Amino acid sequence: MRSADSRTFGCRGNTCFSAIQRILLTDPSGAVLADQPGPQEFTHLLHWPSPGEAKAYVLADYPRFYVPPWGPAPHDPPGPTNGYDFANNQAGDFYLFLLGAGLPDYLAARADFLRLAGPTPLLPDFAYGTWFTYWHSYTEAEAESDIALWDQGHLPLDVYGLDMNWRNTTDHQDRTYDHPATDLFPDFAGWFAFLQGRGLRTYFNDHPFPVDRQTSPKEVAFRYGGLTEWLARGLDYWWFDHNWGFSIPPPNVYPLGGWDVSHTDGSWLGLDNAAWGSHVYFETVAQFYAGKGSNFRPMILSKFALPDWRSDMPSVGQQESPAQHRYPVWWTGDGVDLQASVQSMVDAGVHDFKPFVHSDCGGDYRGSAGDLIRWTAHCAFGTILRFHGSDHRPWTYDAPTEATIRAYLGLRYKLIPALVAAGQAALHAGFPLVVRGDLFWPEFPEAASNLQYLHLNDTLVAPIWDTASNVTARDVWIPPGQWQDAWDGTVVSGPRTVSVAKPYEQIPLWHRRGTFKVTVNSPALRVEEQDWGVLTLEVFP
Repeated sequence: MRSADSRTFGCRGNTCFSAIQRILLTDPSGAVLADQPGPQEFTHLLHWPSPGEAKAYVLADYPRFYVPPWGPAPHDPPGPTNGYDFANNQAGDFYLFLLGAGLPDYLAARADFLRLAGPTPLLPDFAYGTWFTYWHSYTEAEAESDIALWDQGHLPLDVYGLDMNWRNTTDHQDRTYDHPATDLFPDFAGWFAFLQGRGLRTYFNDHPFPVDRQTSPKEVAFRYGGLTEWLARGLDYWWFDHNWGFSIPPPNVYPLGGWDVSHTDGSWLGLDNAAWGSHVYFETVAQFYAGKGSNFRPMILSKFALPDWRSDMPSVGQQESPAQHRYPVWWTGDGVDLQASVQSMVDAGVHDFKPFVHSDCGGDYRGSAGDLIRWTAHCAFGTILRFHGSDHRPWTYDAPTEATIRAYLGLRYKLIPALVAAGQAALHAGFPLVVRGDLFWPEFPEAASNLQYLHLNDTLVAPIWDTASNVTARDVWIPPGQWQDAWDGTVVSGPRTVSVAKPYEQIPLWHRRGTFKVTVNSPALRVEEQDWGVLTLEVFP
């Protein structure tokens, strides 16, 4: 392996690149194992190649630092950096992954990456159910009334979260954790008890404001104390919200104006605050539950990368830290439309090792009934089903719309055992729940489309997203084999491209023949209330 230059030769912002003239690897006998000509740029931010795109992938190791076992939890004695060691941030190390000549080698290299960088943790089972938040200043009574309507409408729900309205936002009081909005929620102890009595989980939004440099004793005590105080009161996890006028910076970012300025876009050698904040919040939740001896699987809601995803945005250029896949789950930002939701979810499973990327289901706006139906169908056959943004409460639309949404949520809940099993595959092999076609059929260029995907390996999903011009048809690439239409039972053989027309209430959906799905007989309104004593195999012979 010969480097074009021993130094980093160029940066784009805080992302620095080096180049390799050629990658030539032989065994002791001289047989060529890999030969990839250059020059090839490589960086320290993760963007794993598509199948067949390269024979090898190089990832640089910087910035590098040591994380203590207690992470962002206060330690006695704290020391100036709470045990984080930044002294060994020297350039030089990089990792070479041989991607091989075929799909088995490529998938094996992905598993190798996870052995090096760590797996994506398992989610708690309830995370595969329905989440709901709403950009709205709820009162406690109003929120309790809404939850009753979810249950009365037989609409499955597992997570009911609060956006910013849980805290007082006047006069910068939202910068600390001790100013809850008692005018809206006068009894938070009663609120948490109400949720627990209903079998619901909950989380709060947080736009963190720094009180000192990261890992300093003052910042560590403030952040950990504020976050865990609410976990102790009944919160299950946190939403680290990058999208605001201020946020915590990564380490070694020292603003000239002091700590009372914005750090939303702070970056240390490419380690931005989206990745660093994900680490702080996830590990805080993990340390809290570990300290209680709980077997709760830690989780947060965090940003997948700095930009808000947009339709046809290239995945190259949106790289993140090669550690951020360890801190699930991730949302794609504000103002993301349905097409962008599909594309980001599909590509993130290939390039970023993030199997739980998703968008605000329903979008920021309150769309038509058809909009919400199409969003719900995609989210039900997606990674995480989280309604957020404007008013997406199903009963605020007409009865047929509510019935259609109820049906899609019911389908999601029937698949909970299969979704939980897919999380295991993501843990061990880095194989996503939503699969781009080239992870199965790299020999077909059409398989690399991010406009359609395989859900749980054997269900082909091709959402229609254009409601502005009342589009009800689209082209779909049918992969090799026989595929059964989920709505009318007709069978189509691939590989070939077909034009498909469906009404709003039917997302284009096919089951691969010769496969089966494991489903639960009693979907219930909560995941934890499901009876898995008897499961059903839905077979597509």
